Amino acid sequence: MIENFHFIRPWWLLLLIPSVVTVWMIIRRQDASRAWSGIMDPHLLKALSTGQEQKETLRPATLLGMILILGSIALAGPSWKLEPSPFSEDQSALVIILQVTPSMDEQDVQPSRAERAIQKIQDLLKQRAGARSALIAYSGTAHLVIPLTKDAGIINTFAADLSPAIMPRDGNAALEALQLAEKELQRSQTSGTILFICDTIPAQLPATTTPVEVLAVAGTETRETIKTNCQSNGAHFTPISIDDQDVKQLNQRIETSFAARPSDHGQHWLDNGWWLTPIIAMLALWWFRPGWVIEW
Repeated sequence: MIENFHFIRPWWLLLLIPSVVTVWMIIRRQDASRAWSGIMDPHLLKALSTGQEQKETLRPATLLGMILILGSIALAGPSWKLEPSPFSEDQSALVIILQVTPSMDEQDVQPSRAERAIQKIQDLLKQRAGARSALIAYSGTAHLVIPLTKDAGIINTFAADLSPAIMPRDGNAALEALQLAEKELQRSQTSGTILFICDTIPAQLPATTTPVEVLAVAGTETRETIKTNCQSNGAHFTPISIDDQDVKQLNQRIETSFAARPSDHGQHWLDNGWWLTPIIAMLALWWFRPGWVIEW
């Protein structure tokens, strides 16, 4: 937050200069002893002056200076947080990369790795209602099954029909799938997150500025290997769970990642100058005190 702090309209800070000068001139003019300092000895002036020790700490001129300074800062628009535009997408795009290989038919995760993967896709899309998602399937080759769409139903339908039997070639084309996912995000000119749902991940993936998440659909021993490879690739590892905690964690990170990108289209800096308005109003209430005047 601190590193993002700035003023939306910094030119209003120029008002601080005349504000400080004006208050200084008022205080200087109201100093009664200043008029006699040139014609009377200092020790004599001090002895003849009365009421100096009872001066109020908060005087009208001082209060005026505080109001002018706070008003200038408020007008400058202090900001440290991005606010999504009401006309922009509420959620980041998500490209799901599903591994479709014979190993996904293993049943160390019930009812099978593939079926649990499809269930997790359905749960995740349900939590991302209204957001755009895409589906890529890979084995020995990678294929864009569904481009970015808000229709979760069509993604669920096609994901359920995927099987190793319909894939053109056996193998593990995870690198090709990652490149295909990045092309889809570039084509749609949007930021997003790439999610691998798989039982294995290469030890080395191409460097990417797009956040990469990995949902490990495999038994405990295999998960450790996936976790190690995720760390070497800078990807975030999530083990599959019997409940929906894994899906909730994934969705939270996807949206957090989206909100943290200051370059996303449709966002603008939130003007927080209004927070100073109640303080200025409270200070202005002092002007209702009897005898509070400023001689200009």
